[in-house]
Amino acid sequence: MNPYYNTKEASIFWIQTSEEAIHFIDGIITAYDGVANVRRDYIIKEGKLYFKVFVTDGMHDEFFSIIERCKKYVPITDIVIAQ
Repeated sequence: MNPYYNTKEASIFWIQTSEEAIHFIDGIITAYDGVANVRRDYIIKEGKLYFKVFVTDGMHDEFFSIIERCKKYVPITDIVIAQ
């Protein structure tokens, strides 16, 4: 069973980053077909922007690996799973 369970097809995560950085992250994730879908939907939590990302079931390890590499180039300070 998916430990990040959110839906049957995807988990929803919120990534805390800047509006400029989300475009970079989207470009990188798009290169990995089928891993995730970065949305421009956002929430503001404690004054910080969090952008919505749908991560395909079974692709969580790949997603987190991509995010770790992205952290070398853009600020990503928090990732939370949607409740």
